[in-house]
Amino acid sequence: MRIRSWGAAFVSATAIAVSLNAGVADAAPAPGFSVTSRYVDTEIAPGIPTFGAISGMDRIGNGDYAMISTDVGRAGPARFYTEHINFSAGLGQLGVPALTGGGTVLGPGNLPLLPGAAQFEGIRKLGGDYVVVSGGNQEFVRQIGSIGTFVRDLPLPSAWRPTSKAGVNGQRGLTGVAVGPRGQISVITAGGLRQDPANAARLLTFGAGRTVPQREFVYRTDGDKVAADVIAVNDTDFLVLERGRGRVTRIYWTTTRGADAVTNKAKLAGNEKAMPKTLIFSTDPVPGLVTGNMSGMAWGNWLPDVRGQNYRARMLYVVTNNMFNGPTRVHAIEVRFPRR
Repeated sequence: MRIRSWGAAFVSATAIAVSLNAGVADAAPAPGFSVTSRYVDTEIAPGIPTFGAISGMDRIGNGDYAMISTDVGRAGPARFYTEHINFSAGLGQLGVPALTGGGTVLGPGNLPLLPGAAQFEGIRKLGGDYVVVSGGNQEFVRQIGSIGTFVRDLPLPSAWRPTSKAGVNGQRGLTGVAVGPRGQISVITAGGLRQDPANAARLLTFGAGRTVPQREFVYRTDGDKVAADVIAVNDTDFLVLERGRGRVTRIYWTTTRGADAVTNKAKLAGNEKAMPKTLIFSTDPVPGLVTGNMSGMAWGNWLPDVRGQNYRARMLYVVTNNMFNGPTRVHAIEVRFPRR
């Protein structure tokens, strides 16, 4: 069933200043602008029997997207898929996603992963490769080739390495990955490390060469939510998808500007200045929307310019993880960036 709600779900993010160049939004510290968004449309992504439990999504071309499954062993090996999704700006609706290919995610030595050896939570295009993250009981950040071959694992800081008392913590562990405009990789935890307050998620960005972490900041989730995914806006700004108890899922604009750096900090005290965040979308005001388990975000295309319009708009897609217990949904949200 198609659900469309033009104008029913505007959420304003105040005091976010943006300028646009080369297809990315470049935030600047000047006040007085706002970002708005609205829910537009939903489609169900059909697939083959192994398609499902989709936890991450990323744009890899014009209308082309990669999707990764959390499943390792239940319905097949660790795997990702490629899909083509058309969006008609004139009609304001999605086309039915079409499965176009995919691959198997391999481990070191290009060996298949054993059942339970990963719980993939995110995927991003990285040049001609991908970067993926695994959470749950097997936490890692991995660069893979375009067909899933192993390239390398990125080293986590010592405070993140799992022990009985510290480190990434099961379902509060790695949950999303972003690739910035210069190819920098950032990862986010769902919540706090074992030694940190429960809602003190950490955002980690890898520096030059991606062999050492460069920056680390605190992202404080809502009390009833966890961070489910992160996507880059520019070098310093991100969107974070929060989900948790109840029906409501939220998307926040957040920035490292003004936040305390906690790079290599073994334990958070709880009073660190977290990344400022501003709500830009909530499922709450969208009547009748079957949200599903919103899990991953991907940028879509910029929408055509309209003369006299004081904003530029870009599509944002959110995919749901059906855990093989229902359809995989793709939600379309229009994000409006003000012109300067």
